[in-house]
Amino acid sequence: MIVFLIINFLLLQNLSIHLSIPKKVYYEEENVKICLSIKNLCDKSKKIRIPYLQPFEKKNIFVGEDAVLEVKVNGKKLDNFTNHMVPEPKPGVKDIVIGPKKEILWEIPFPYYYYPIGLPSNFEVKLLWNGLSSNTVSFRVLPSEGKREGENILINGDFSQGKDFPYGWKIESKNVFWEKEKKKLKYILDKKIASGEGLWIYSIFYPVSSPSSYLLKVRTKSSAPEIIVFVEGWGIVKGRKRRIERNECFLHLKDNKWRTFTFKIKFSNPSVKWIRVKPYAYLKPGTVYFDSIEILPLRND
Repeated sequence: MIVFLIINFLLLQNLSIHLSIPKKVYYEEENVKICLSIKNLCDKSKKIRIPYLQPFEKKNIFVGEDAVLEVKVNGKKLDNFTNHMVPEPKPGVKDIVIGPKKEILWEIPFPYYYYPIGLPSNFEVKLLWNGLSSNTVSFRVLPSEGKREGENILINGDFSQGKDFPYGWKIESKNVFWEKEKKKLKYILDKKIASGEGLWIYSIFYPVSSPSSYLLKVRTKSSAPEIIVFVEGWGIVKGRKRRIERNECFLHLKDNKWRTFTFKIKFSNPSVKWIRVKPYAYLKPGTVYFDSIEILPLRND
């Protein structure tokens, strides 16, 4: 490890690193990604070793070991920040060549929501990388503007609320669409997606107590893909949020018609402090629609 750090320190001489951020204010449904510019100040090409999050093609920097983010939340330092979440694929290391006087652009995913941070919060972030120090970027994250309806503990369970995105839900894939006028969520799975990772979105985190029981109600239809709705229980492990329980609800649809499914959800581990919902589609190509998702308390279990 010491030899690796010395070699990488030498490689990083005559380089500059600069952070930028697309905007100054985010909502909790939005994913924060910090832009990183790495510039070669030399007249000769330079090879550097970059720690990255899988897959390499996404050009996401891994922070938490060799590259470190210095993070302050509302002026208070947040120690040991990392953007790798177990059981995601293990981060990798790869040599990259930067031409003379050239720069390369990568991104740093910033999953602050895996830490017990209340919103709204102000963030200040700086990158430290083997003797190099970047500028500091500042931004603010606000809580969802969405509202709960009835006993549903989820915000915007019927996908009727939102502006640029549906309140209460985090959409990352370009193959997932919020049909705002129809108040529907739409997944489009081609053969590659269906046989690979599949498609999903996440709800934001909701505080709960445990042990506790709930009723999951889902109204959906599918032209072919299989559907699982994961209702995850999260707690604090070594200062970070970690998934410690999970309910897997399989929805088997044999035709492309609307159907409503109900499942009993139970959390037994008293360490569960939050839940997160993950509607997931996979296996066969086709189209999936979600009309509503509800999590309702069961008081007389």
